Amino acid sequence: MYLIGYLSALSFRAGEDVNVMISSSVSAVSVAVVRLIHGDDNPAGPGFLYQPVDTIATQTVLAQEQDTPIGSWATSDAMLSLGQHCTITLSIWPTLPAESEVQGLFALPDAQLVLGLDSNGCVVFCAQNQTLITSAPLALRQWHHLTLDVSPSHCRLTVQSEAIPPIQLSAPGIILKPRSTVLLAAREIDIRGAQRFPLGRFNGKIARPVITVEGQIAAQWAFEQQMHCQHVPDISGQQLHLQLVNAPTRAMTGPDWHDDVLDWKTDPACYDAIYFHDDDLENACWPVSAVVSLPANLSSGVYAVRLQAAGLADDFIPLIVRPAAGAPTANIVMVMASYTYIAYANEHLTEGEFEQGSEIPVQTGDWEDLVAIHQEWGKSHYDLHNDGSGVAYSSSLRPIPNMRPNYRFWGFHAPRRFSADLYMVWFLTQQGMPFDVITEHDLHNESTTVLSPYQTVITGSHPEYYSSPMLDAYEQHVARGGGLLYLGGDGFYWVTTPFAGLPHLLEVRKSEGLRHWDAAPGERYHASTGEPGGIWRSRGRSAHHLFGVGMGGHGWDNKAPGYRRSARSYDADVAWVFDGISEEVVGDFGLIMNGTSGDEIDRIDYRYGTPAHAIVLASSEPHSEWYVPVPEDVTTVSNKLNARYNHDVRSDMVLVEHPGGGAVFSVGSIIFTGAVPVNQGNNNIARLLRNIIQNFNARTRYRTANTGKE
Repeated sequence: MYLIGYLSALSFRAGEDVNVMISSSVSAVSVAVVRLIHGDDNPAGPGFLYQPVDTIATQTVLAQEQDTPIGSWATSDAMLSLGQHCTITLSIWPTLPAESEVQGLFALPDAQLVLGLDSNGCVVFCAQNQTLITSAPLALRQWHHLTLDVSPSHCRLTVQSEAIPPIQLSAPGIILKPRSTVLLAAREIDIRGAQRFPLGRFNGKIARPVITVEGQIAAQWAFEQQMHCQHVPDISGQQLHLQLVNAPTRAMTGPDWHDDVLDWKTDPACYDAIYFHDDDLENACWPVSAVVSLPANLSSGVYAVRLQAAGLADDFIPLIVRPAAGAPTANIVMVMASYTYIAYANEHLTEGEFEQGSEIPVQTGDWEDLVAIHQEWGKSHYDLHNDGSGVAYSSSLRPIPNMRPNYRFWGFHAPRRFSADLYMVWFLTQQGMPFDVITEHDLHNESTTVLSPYQTVITGSHPEYYSSPMLDAYEQHVARGGGLLYLGGDGFYWVTTPFAGLPHLLEVRKSEGLRHWDAAPGERYHASTGEPGGIWRSRGRSAHHLFGVGMGGHGWDNKAPGYRRSARSYDADVAWVFDGISEEVVGDFGLIMNGTSGDEIDRIDYRYGTPAHAIVLASSEPHSEWYVPVPEDVTTVSNKLNARYNHDVRSDMVLVEHPGGGAVFSVGSIIFTGAVPVNQGNNNIARLLRNIIQNFNARTRYRTANTGKE
């Protein structure tokens, strides 16, 4: 029994329509819009707060439980004329045989012809009343070259591999139907309304499929071309192009890859393979259940589409509303960390033998339970595919239970990511500071213009996944006199890119840094943009350069420390930061781990770009032994790497002034803003943030001097 939904995008402008997709165990579902204020239901804070939006009428719609077609495959966008004599060649790199069914490698559905692998990993050919099957399974993670020759006189299957002698099997001939579509990586497709469900999904790579009819090439697909697209061109001249479904992984090494080629752009012929997985998901493809029209005068903010049904828990689907096009804007904008939300979407870390590495016990909730039950809702960048390879693509077009306002992270049973970012929404609302809201997706798509109306920009608590245009946008904002508050930790860490035309689909290739999987050798360049993946630090663009701090450690325990002010913080030029604050240690409290420096934490490091003029205002009090450095900082193994011995595992609070009046304030901790609501905002962290924002907002004179306008 459950009720859940997702939206057609993460953010909308006021005046636009929002498509709502719903799956419900109860048919009658109420659809309303609320404005979110605060998500954490900890009794020590304000509680879960939201406001009804009376200008948007509540709807009642009929819904039902939805199935999700998971698994990637490919199909031709036209029919193939078969003739009497047909030869199919392709190379495969299998990774995981199905437990019971036949996995499809190549199929002509209209001709009832299938070439696949059985549950033992043996090659199987089936057509009409003819069947061929190899006696031994194919070795996993090795290339095998298959040739199928079909005519009225014979059916012949040949399997060649470097590991085994050639295998050739024969059977009586068959007469094929004259035309068929082509199917790769699935045995057949079950069509249910507008949805297409692949049956017999293949796990592994496919390379170089070619079809010859009557001795002439009828289709030849160039898997090494147009890597950023979800289609593959037919270079035979017959225009039988392939459409990819559910985003199989591109830019994969093929049969002729050699180890001196690491970038697919330098020798594309080495990358003529596509990697299909039975758990790939680009779009859940649920039907639209409701359409919500946003009023043109709706103020920008963090909203939710609230779903209600009798006997079921309410679902709050996050909805970011931007100002209407051409409408006035506030002086402040908050950038919701939507790239990170999607990177972590539906992560399954609690389902395996996860080593906690903390004194806090894992506490899963309804969010993790739903994800565990509904594996068809896809995985995150922190997970492995069923065959053990890393998940390089993650999509927003699916239900995402762990992106909810009341979500509590299993690692410390408190908000994280979206739910934690609502702390600052509450603070700005409580302080009466007008603000607009955008997402990181908006920041990427409109990087040169989206920040120009604003003086003060506030990041989320965990802006970990970033693209180059997004970093450019922040640099440009500060250069023209803007203020930037980085109110989190582990920020701007992973190189992250969307696909052209598919802004909901993000790509990450992991091979260094703090990670849960490694991209295979030769497969560390992104298909979407062609740029190298990994961490920004390895690209010479560490967060230290702009923000003064960068990722330095992580850990969880029961008591996170606060920050002790530096002697420099008492100097006259920066004393305004602590105006009205008498305590030497700030933030030794909070709704997350009872402090402000914790989870993933950042520090200064001049080696990686911290500006020489950066001012360290405060540093975290010593952390416990549960806190350790990030892998890229560990060059020699030692039993004294943890924070008890290693002072580099800490948070630094930094102010970086820039020429022209721009400035950056960074706190270096994911959980920092969890202190803001304590005592209803009557605390030194709230006062400190108020001082920073008021000061940055007052710098509009610099903006005028540099741009010629407010």
